[in-house]
Amino acid sequence: MTRTLSAAEHSLSDRPRFDCRNAYVDTLVELAGADHRIVGVVNDSVGSSKLEAFKKAFPDRLINVGIAEQDMVGVAAGLANGGRIPFVSAASCFLTARAMEQIKADVAYSDRNVKLCGMSPGMAYGELGPTHHSIEDIAWLRAIDNIVVVVPADPIETAAAMRWAAATEGPVFIRVSRMSVPQIYADDYTFQPGKAITVRAGDDVTIISNGTVLWRALVAAEQLAADGISARVISMPTVKPLDVDAVVAAAGETRASSPPRRPPRPARSAARWPRPSCSTTRYG
Repeated sequence: MTRTLSAAEHSLSDRPRFDCRNAYVDTLVELAGADHRIVGVVNDSVGSSKLEAFKKAFPDRLINVGIAEQDMVGVAAGLANGGRIPFVSAASCFLTARAMEQIKADVAYSDRNVKLCGMSPGMAYGELGPTHHSIEDIAWLRAIDNIVVVVPADPIETAAAMRWAAATEGPVFIRVSRMSVPQIYADDYTFQPGKAITVRAGDDVTIISNGTVLWRALVAAEQLAADGISARVISMPTVKPLDVDAVVAAAGETRASSPPRRPPRPARSAARWPRPSCSTTRYG
């Protein structure tokens, strides 16, 4: 998919910034108003997930299990088994680390219609330290079969991904940022799973990005343009399944692409490194 930004849209540094959690709760309230099956499940993080509006609108449809992430995911799987559509909201570091076994066995391998929403991922919690940082969540979840992993870049894409998830049967993980970002996509943007989006054309180099750093990739492309380098910027909102075709096409169409190099040989080892390879399951 190609949605190239106009020249005026390229200057993102001075644009207003938005917290994607606001888009998350607004969309959840909208979805729950249209579908009685949608419920919220949370781990004593109503405030940090910004779910106050949902709690006020649907007090009997918000289940707070307390600081018990394994129970939270297990309860969500049970609700899905009973015909509900649970949106699980928790700090991504605790959701994906503490409840990994439940995500794997109760949700993904059991094919439950659960929407896992990892809040405030990456280094967003800052001074709270490494216990609250979530730099592994995407890698962990990509290793588990039968779960779609989505990393939205702005509030528009966050809302669009949630609407798609609510209407789609099966396990989904959505990474919801608390770091303020400018709006990148138009209000009528439609999320398509497994599809990359070219947000800036270019034929010298390709930058592939998603989440909170996509807008920074666009700013970097502006700076490269000032030096005479034409940078293509591709948004990859779906990390799993990955749009391999878009990556391969960009590698062939931009002049700075090159095959991966073999890593250096470890000390005191005569074994050769295997050729790098990649495998992914497409969303079907």
